[in-house]
Amino acid sequence: MRQAVSTSEAWPRGIIAAGLCLTLAACSRGPAPRIEEFHIFGSLAEVEIRGAPPEQAQAAMADVSALLVRREGEWHAWQDSDVTRINAAFKAGLAAPAPASVIDLVERSKPLSEASEGLFDPAVGGLVAAWGFHTSTYPVLTPPPSKDTLEQWRRQRPHIADVQVRGDQLKSDNPRVQLDFGAIAEGAATREILALLAGHGVQHALVTLGGDVVALGDGDGKPWQVALRDPFGGILGGVALNGGEALFSTGNYSKFRDSPSGTRWSHILDPRTGHPARGAAAVVVLHTDPMLADSGATALFVAGPAGFERLVRRMGLACAMMVTEENEMLVTLAMRKRLELLREPVPLGQPLDLGPGCVLP
Repeated sequence: MRQAVSTSEAWPRGIIAAGLCLTLAACSRGPAPRIEEFHIFGSLAEVEIRGAPPEQAQAAMADVSALLVRREGEWHAWQDSDVTRINAAFKAGLAAPAPASVIDLVERSKPLSEASEGLFDPAVGGLVAAWGFHTSTYPVLTPPPSKDTLEQWRRQRPHIADVQVRGDQLKSDNPRVQLDFGAIAEGAATREILALLAGHGVQHALVTLGGDVVALGDGDGKPWQVALRDPFGGILGGVALNGGEALFSTGNYSKFRDSPSGTRWSHILDPRTGHPARGAAAVVVLHTDPMLADSGATALFVAGPAGFERLVRRMGLACAMMVTEENEMLVTLAMRKRLELLREPVPLGQPLDLGPGCVLP
């Protein structure tokens, strides 16, 4: 099996790019930290292990690499994979055998999609492709889809609920269903990576995958320090991340296309309209469940400022923040207490009180 491509010298040591996040490594104790970077899922993954003997860290990294390669071969939305094969079967009206990991993503996505009022929905891969976002090269320069294309898509709007699980096979009666797990795959993968590291006896690690960070243990006796990228440039502030917590983010600053008016059209699409979501510039969600944090960040971005309060309550996202395109900030009270901001966006109302912790009872 091929290894995930490692480029550990590509970035300065101690700085981990994470979409909205840059983790700032502190001085370590015990064995030197082991850091590996991988190009996978069309973006960068990085794993930092602390406090583990070299042979233990090396074995864990090898298994992480193999896991990421395996998942890419199963989940990739536009390169040859099990998902592209399944999508071709759906388009032809056929059932298709699916690996257990894809079936698990389908089953886990359904309640999350329902909780998000359909704003998170991994059945909209056809729409993502129509907008040219099935690429790793940004900004996208191809023409946007026509009005007729979008209208036809909306008339037969697919939903993840249209996907039926029949043993080890998937079937959909809606031929427009095209799976794209880009808004939950990183949460699922980081969850698996943490379990794999723990199985190797690793107690302290930080995993960064395509814009998102999850923590295992601590950073040399204290929380991991994670900086938040400002969608308007520079660093917005920071968050102290504890073991077992996940910080997921999304924004309009890296994966986008330019609109005719010169504004940015984000890669995050609103399935209600078929167009790129507008209103939010960046969203951050902190939770102990990486898959909820991942899907929740996407759903909040689509909901925009008007839907922020409704959706954080509905999805139970007690630690969430949004910076709008107008440099306004919506934030929950628990999240505001975790933030150390270098600048203050304009508050859009008082922090929303959903309780003192990031996980609701």
